Amino acid sequence: MTDNQLPTARNEDRHSHIGIRLQYRVDEKWEHLEALGWSEAGFNFYHAQAIHEPVLQLRRSLIRFEGSIVWHAPNTSDEIVLATLVHELIYQRAKEVSGNTALHARLIRLIRVSGMVDEKRKILASLGPTPTDAQMHSMVAQRKLERPMFHYGVKVESEAWSAVVKSAWSVSSVLVSMDKWSEGLAKK
Repeated sequence: MTDNQLPTARNEDRHSHIGIRLQYRVDEKWEHLEALGWSEAGFNFYHAQAIHEPVLQLRRSLIRFEGSIVWHAPNTSDEIVLATLVHELIYQRAKEVSGNTALHARLIRLIRVSGMVDEKRKILASLGPTPTDAQMHSMVAQRKLERPMFHYGVKVESEAWSAVVKSAWSVSSVLVSMDKWSEGLAKK
C-alpha cells in the first residue's frame, strides 16, 4: 500500500475536543448518539446496544444524511479495550511523526493489523515513553467505565455532513485556540 492509498480517515485530522450530537433512525423513531473522532470523512461513536444496519439514516436538526458503518468493535473485554488504547497511542505517535512519511505510513498500517498488542507496545516503547503496565491497566478500567459496550466507525460522503463538520469546527475553533494559548503560557 502506498502513502496515497491510506484510508482518508487516517490521513485527515480527527477531532474529539467537542462531540457532535446527532440522531440516527431506528425503525420509526430517532435515537441520539455523539460523534467523536470526527472529520469530513466520518466519525466514530459508542453505543450501549448492537447496531445491525450497515447504513445509518442520520440527522442534525433539519439536516439529514446517510453514513455507512465501516467497522465496529465490542468494548466488553479488557483485551479489546487494551488493543483500542494501544491503537490510539499508535495513532497519536503517527500524528507526531507526520513529517516522516515512511514512519507515519508504517504506523498507520500497524493500526490496521489485528492482534499483536504486546508487539505493538514494544514498537511504541522504541519510539519514546509509553504508559507502564499499571498505567495501561488503570486506563483500561477507566475506559470501560466511561464508554458503553459497542464502538462504531462511520464513513460519510455527504455535503450535508461536510456542512455539519464546518459548523462544528467554526464553533469549536475558539476552544482549540484557547487550548493552544494556555499551552503556550504553561511553557513560559
